[in-house]
Amino acid sequence: MNFTSKLEPLSLATSTALVGGCHEISFNPEEAAPVSSPLPLIVSYTLPSGLVKTTRGFVTATGDVKARCYVSQEGTWQWEVKNQEGRCIRVGNFQALGSPLPGKIKSSDRDPRHLQYANGSWFLQIGDNAHRFPVRDETKWEAYLVQAAQAGFNKLRVWLPNDRHSAACLFDGQRKSINFEYWDEIDRRFTQALIRYPEIQLQVCPFAEDADEFTRFGEGDPVSYLALRYAQERFSAFPNIHWCVAHNLDTSDENAVKIAKEMGAYLASNDLWDSLVTCHQKRFTGFDLFDEEWCAYAAISDLGQANGSAIHRLRPTASKPIFLEEDRNEGDLKPNWPRYYFRRLFWGALLSGGYPSYQGLDTSSPHKQHSAGIQGYYDLCHAGDLRQGAQDLHHVRKFFEDTGITLEKWTPDDILSGNDPLKVKSAKSQSGTEVIAYIANPEVFGGHAPDGFDGVHTDKLSDASETFTTFTLELPFSSGTAKWYNPTTGEWKGEAEITKNSTTLLTPAPGDWIVHVTRK
Repeated sequence: MNFTSKLEPLSLATSTALVGGCHEISFNPEEAAPVSSPLPLIVSYTLPSGLVKTTRGFVTATGDVKARCYVSQEGTWQWEVKNQEGRCIRVGNFQALGSPLPGKIKSSDRDPRHLQYANGSWFLQIGDNAHRFPVRDETKWEAYLVQAAQAGFNKLRVWLPNDRHSAACLFDGQRKSINFEYWDEIDRRFTQALIRYPEIQLQVCPFAEDADEFTRFGEGDPVSYLALRYAQERFSAFPNIHWCVAHNLDTSDENAVKIAKEMGAYLASNDLWDSLVTCHQKRFTGFDLFDEEWCAYAAISDLGQANGSAIHRLRPTASKPIFLEEDRNEGDLKPNWPRYYFRRLFWGALLSGGYPSYQGLDTSSPHKQHSAGIQGYYDLCHAGDLRQGAQDLHHVRKFFEDTGITLEKWTPDDILSGNDPLKVKSAKSQSGTEVIAYIANPEVFGGHAPDGFDGVHTDKLSDASETFTTFTLELPFSSGTAKWYNPTTGEWKGEAEITKNSTTLLTPAPGDWIVHVTRK
């Protein structure tokens, strides 16, 4: 479960700040005058290392101007602010103190196929889709946020616009500048997320699926560029923010791919605080942007991926993380048994070397009581609109906390468990001294062959079998201990001694199980 922060990840005009947080300074309209741009001030930060980073102050709906920096180093930070005429209007400093804040996510120092927080801890993504989280009309956003944290989600996919196909709300009525009131509401919600749950990362897609705005950027439209730069100056310093160039990019459209590459490069080159950048591709198209220097990880969509096959296909093509951002959800393309489906999807993806995401209702459409919008997960379960599809996801995190395992440098290896990943998924540690196997034990698995929407998707139909099951592990060692973990309760259930490489095991009870085997 995510913790509620008792620290101060956002320091407002204070003399101290916490490493892994954000420091903000403010200026009233008179002090910042003349203000003729949404980004009127030039702010230079000198970090404790001596490195200088120059950013811009941004205007808010009240006319005040603010500037933010991500606090990445301990020690004394100096700052100097100039107006558009080049006149210095203020200087100052603050002391950055060490803290346990997680900070931004980045490529893992230990394994480039994974991510980690700035404090070095492994980023075990337990994702959710919350596209309209920043939208003013979504009034249940606070309940959503609190209950997302309780469910264990630590990455939310969000869009800035209030309409998936139009980013017009980001601009003023003449589309000449920024709609400051709209951005202030986004700011309020992103700030609350940061202050309350600094572990939860927000993957922000600036223009959602607005093809026209996307094209305008590709044509060099200055207002499109202004919106992206304004978004970065306002939010990139937040440790919980990173960027997604597009949603549902159609890679068969060469011009769209060209624009996506340009936008990714623009976002990466203008982000002083090293926020990650990715791009989400259309369902069933895999991922084609691994070679882009700015691309931090793959963001894909597929269907029926309980065995992790889409991740398996991509993994050999690049040493970068793979996030399965969309599969089924409880409101659309829904499985018959959501709780089992998502539990199986998460373990299947993780042991395939990737990371999955959950989705309950349709969060890309405006609020509807029983089918769409941003609403609290547990509220929806109590109302009967969801069927507890995310109920067991926090047990995923508990398993790794209990064992101390991160999957960094682990290798997916289904051959260890019979090479039938619909029934058993397995992976081994780099040293070969540990094995994890997820025994899915599905009621139905024969003929499973997902191929777009028209394939055979037995995982949609299946619940966990109410029988015991046996399976054989071909271990890389001959002596060790097997410990059983119940993925529906988060409890450990006995252990067994291993005395040979080829070992047949019987699950402790019906249903699906995790076994963790360690060499003596």
